[in-house]
Amino acid sequence: MKKKLLSLFAFIFFTANGFSQLVANQPPDIFQCGFEIFDLTVQDPIILNGLDPVDFSVTYFNTEADALDNSSPIVNPTEYVPNGQQEPIFARLSSTSDETFDTTSFLIAYGIDWVPTLNDITECEEYILPTLQVGNYYTDSNGTGTMLSAGDAITTSQIIYIYNQDFGCESESNFLVTISNVFLNSTSTLLGCDTNEDGIAEFNLSSIIPAILQDDQTAEVSFHETMEDAQTGNAPIENLNTYTNTVPNEQIIYIRLQINNCSAIGELILITSSDCTGNSVTGTITYDIDANGCDDNDIAAAGVMVSYTNNDETYYTYTDASGNYVFYNTPDSEIVIEVSNSGNIDYITSPSNYTLTPSGEISGNDFCLEVTNAVNDVSVTLIPATLAIPGFQTTYILAYQNIGTFPSNGTISLEFDDTMMTYDSASPTMGQSSNTLSFTYSNLAPFETQYITINFTVMQPPVVNSDDILTFTTTINTTVDDNLDNNTYVLDQIVVNSFDPNDIRVHEGEYITEEQADDYLHYTIRFQNEGTANATNIRVDTDLDANLDWSTFEPIIGSHDYVTERNGDAVSFIFNGINLPYVDADEAGSHGYISYKIKPIETIALGDVMEATAGIYFDFNEAIITNTASTTVQAPASTTGFTANDFILYPNPASSNVTLRMLNLNGTAIVTVTDVLGKTVLTTQTSNDELNLDISSLNKGMYFITLQAEKQSITKKIVVK
Repeated sequence: MKKKLLSLFAFIFFTANGFSQLVANQPPDIFQCGFEIFDLTVQDPIILNGLDPVDFSVTYFNTEADALDNSSPIVNPTEYVPNGQQEPIFARLSSTSDETFDTTSFLIAYGIDWVPTLNDITECEEYILPTLQVGNYYTDSNGTGTMLSAGDAITTSQIIYIYNQDFGCESESNFLVTISNVFLNSTSTLLGCDTNEDGIAEFNLSSIIPAILQDDQTAEVSFHETMEDAQTGNAPIENLNTYTNTVPNEQIIYIRLQINNCSAIGELILITSSDCTGNSVTGTITYDIDANGCDDNDIAAAGVMVSYTNNDETYYTYTDASGNYVFYNTPDSEIVIEVSNSGNIDYITSPSNYTLTPSGEISGNDFCLEVTNAVNDVSVTLIPATLAIPGFQTTYILAYQNIGTFPSNGTISLEFDDTMMTYDSASPTMGQSSNTLSFTYSNLAPFETQYITINFTVMQPPVVNSDDILTFTTTINTTVDDNLDNNTYVLDQIVVNSFDPNDIRVHEGEYITEEQADDYLHYTIRFQNEGTANATNIRVDTDLDANLDWSTFEPIIGSHDYVTERNGDAVSFIFNGINLPYVDADEAGSHGYISYKIKPIETIALGDVMEATAGIYFDFNEAIITNTASTTVQAPASTTGFTANDFILYPNPASSNVTLRMLNLNGTAIVTVTDVLGKTVLTTQTSNDELNLDISSLNKGMYFITLQAEKQSITKKIVVK
């Protein structure tokens, strides 16, 4: 029995010893940023995990084998330098009283916490990113944006970031790349007046320098007779104001534009012309608002027609927003300049006229304008600056004008079809309530015109399709107005898909009624520079139709500063110094437009047609000829027997069906539906007083329903929604 108890004790003792092995606690890895010397002993308390360091020790090794054999320990663990950026370290926990031990391991690593710092740099045209020792290039901070590579070309000015992340260590620097893109038209032209037709003229080279500099105070411009001199900057032309061409009729010289250390070269074609005088006459018209003579307290008379007469030929222009006018290339013989009455205001000017013989530039031909009749009158017009295309933004210019003699305060509203387009923005801001925009104006001076730019987005198909009609109604209201006929303007714009960027359109469309023929027709000519260089000057020419009353012609608005000249039916809109970008350089900026209005002649008859075509000249290139905008006066409603009041249609607008009610109808009536282009889309006959017409097959838009009965014809408009 005793023997058995002794055996059991021995077994228990042995088992207890076997399960009391020494355990080294697992330490964490050590990561450091930018510092490669490690103190391994910081791991001692963790590995000991509460064991008494008197009874137990921790030793560090480079390999697991050394840790197990307790050989070749790391001599100075408080200042250990790893072999490389990362290295595994093996720790041995040993008992000082016996031979028990345990091993564990952890990783040490250090990350690079710096990146190269590059100085800001300015380069011409492009900058090539250099090779980096550490990090990568990015377009945004913290390693975001687009990652760039060494060798990439930076062609636009921007901040470039150098970012690196290494073993949790982040570092970043940045530098500014400024690209000096010196842009100059590859080819420009300048006209010189050849008065004796020998092919030689004087050219004012200085006149085009402002357009070249574009207000850049750091830029320098020089002109050279050879390309080699332009490239080196040698032998600049000195007499810029009176340079005489050395090659008759047409000569190429070279422009050098230099900004800092960057330069660009362009051709300047000098062209002589005998069809010019070089004379110009300018002046300013001021409205004597307080009737005590014109002084600094009075205001500019904008939009006033001025004329000069020479040998029974009369030429017209109009003052700009500052009251200034100019006539170019006036003859060398005597001319008489006068202010022409227009609109509903009667003028008295001081002086009554100027008689002079132009030679060179003659300025100071100013007029003080006094009115003899007091008028309160404001008007409003809506101009489509762009075409309406499904799914795209379209822009409109709302022009409101004080054509009276007193300052005006009031409100403007614009109704649009919110089932076909969404309102985006307006400048200045307009208020919105459902499908109506509103604006309050104050102190609109006599002769003053202000503009609101409004942007909409046309809805996509199938909601809006080509040939649909967008209808706008804009109204201006003021406390006192002597003429309410011009207080409301309705614009029906046809939606298009494809288009020519150089075109002319009449806002009232291809057909007008007799009643509409008593009012103005509004035209807009659009142009786009589709060339390969900026257009320095643009001229838009159009001839007014014989069925239009030329004396009622008035320019409304242009996309850029312009001068209008009219001689009889010939009208020119002159955009000198417009410097219109070409489409590949600036698509949005490559567009322009001009709008004007004019009334049909008083004797306009049914079926008469008014046509308009424009020629657009970009510098001295051949004219781009636009389409022809045609407007026809429609046949009238019957005035006897079966009358317009006897023809009723409803609902209007309609979607699937429309009811036609024909009162006092005797016999058979022919019903014809045509679109705005005059194309017949439906036709039927009826002898009943009422007809339910199925229009579900028609696209959205405006149509005309014509009823022919009793040798008479009545036409009414309907909108299909």
